[in-house]
Amino acid sequence: MKTLYFNGNIITMTSQPMPQSVLCENGKILATGDYGFLSEYADDFYDLKGKTMLPAFIDGHSHFTTVANTLAIADLSMAKSIEEILNILQNFKTDKGKIEKDEFIVGFGYDNNFFPDKRHPTKSDLDKISIEIPIVISHASGHMGVANTKALKVMGLSENTPDPDGGIIGRNADGSLNGYLEETAFTSYSSVIKQPDYNDMKKLIKSAENIYFKYGITTVQDGFTGEKEWTLLKKLSEDNAFTADVVSYIDINNCKDILSKEKQYNKNYINNLKIGGYKLFLDGSPQGRTAWMTQPYENDVNYCGYPIYSDSQVLEFVKQSVMEQQQLLCHCNGDAAAQQFIDAFKAADEQLKTSNNYRPVLIHGQLATQQQMSDVASLGMIASFFIAHTWQWGDIHIENFGNRAYKICPVNTAINKGVVTTFHQDSPVLPPDMMHSVWCAVNRITQSGVQLDKEESVTVYDALKAITINRAYQYGEENTKGTIERGKDASFAILTDNPLICDKLELNKIKVDTTILRGNVVFKL
Repeated sequence: MKTLYFNGNIITMTSQPMPQSVLCENGKILATGDYGFLSEYADDFYDLKGKTMLPAFIDGHSHFTTVANTLAIADLSMAKSIEEILNILQNFKTDKGKIEKDEFIVGFGYDNNFFPDKRHPTKSDLDKISIEIPIVISHASGHMGVANTKALKVMGLSENTPDPDGGIIGRNADGSLNGYLEETAFTSYSSVIKQPDYNDMKKLIKSAENIYFKYGITTVQDGFTGEKEWTLLKKLSEDNAFTADVVSYIDINNCKDILSKEKQYNKNYINNLKIGGYKLFLDGSPQGRTAWMTQPYENDVNYCGYPIYSDSQVLEFVKQSVMEQQQLLCHCNGDAAAQQFIDAFKAADEQLKTSNNYRPVLIHGQLATQQQMSDVASLGMIASFFIAHTWQWGDIHIENFGNRAYKICPVNTAINKGVVTTFHQDSPVLPPDMMHSVWCAVNRITQSGVQLDKEESVTVYDALKAITINRAYQYGEENTKGTIERGKDASFAILTDNPLICDKLELNKIKVDTTILRGNVVFKL
């Protein structure tokens, strides 16, 4: 059946004028153009009723399986104090009822930056909920968290446990553990937490998909896939459980054998799942003061954050990805981390005598510099900015970085340097709200109303490119996604208003009315 979309604003994200209509069949676009002409070929008509249709949005970077997991745990994102965290956990414990012997109580999403005293909770705070049940809560960034006394014991942590490379185990003045775990200390030791069983995860994945569909997204990313995540994703693919397209990026340090064992998934969708390449972490989060900087944080003459790997280790990771012809996504928040990534690719290019880096992606780039954006362009890198930092933590960044904070997320610089630029929300850190990211990129305003550097603001059209065609390029899918033109997927985000003509300060009020994936409605407001 041939379906004609008409009577709306159709933003194709191409150089062509807006067409009156779009004709689709079997999940593909057949033609765009004049309504009178194309209507002769249509069997079905989809009246846009004056709304605005764009290509479906594409997730630049998030953690899909983690989003699913967070749906089964306590949501701490609204907590404005440690007392509110404890109230939420207590209610969660009460509602949950019986807790199995090896089961944890888990919470996600607190942010101490918004607490009156800005301190993290401690094991003593969490012990007020229970000393018999292990409890672990995660900071909104996912880079740090807190465990109660029982959880520390289950994790095998004691006063004699040394800090792991790239991580910190929090201690009191007397050397006893205070429950705080940072970076690799948190991510590695919290891996003992029992995950929901497969049937539960299958339901949670479906709910997670619906969250992305709500925001117009039809291609999602699992941005740091380990053994457990891959086992789940592959099983879901085998059971044909995905509706969205899911792109997995394998942990290059611990799980690189996955890619060699699962070659059939490499750059190839099987039941909506493919492996896009590798993922690497080089530092932490700026709001958590673990991002690796070249200059110290404000009010601290020596502390610059810290790296996770040595330069030689990073070079080997980069060389491996290039020699295997794999895309490498790299988490770099601080400018020192960004420089380490850039320098590794320069050295790899020189040693391997190659000019093809397979579209590596500098993820986040909060404190990247103008010179680094020039280097990113020359190396054929993509810059994927967590642009919502300008609003969500802009005020915190001013406290942490002073004048440097006004230049965070240098998107316009990147564009002017010729860098392919995309946006992301790093979900579950923030919801995958694409239009909020567009608003942030265009306006660059903090929660307290501070105007960050307007020179880094971008046009609405460039912001839309960062969530459509540029993202398709990031995945190597620019021939099938990202624009509305003949031969591409009939996947669309239909918006309540036209972002190209509405007030720029009203962009974040635009909602996704309908999400269509290859001709099928997967979300309706």
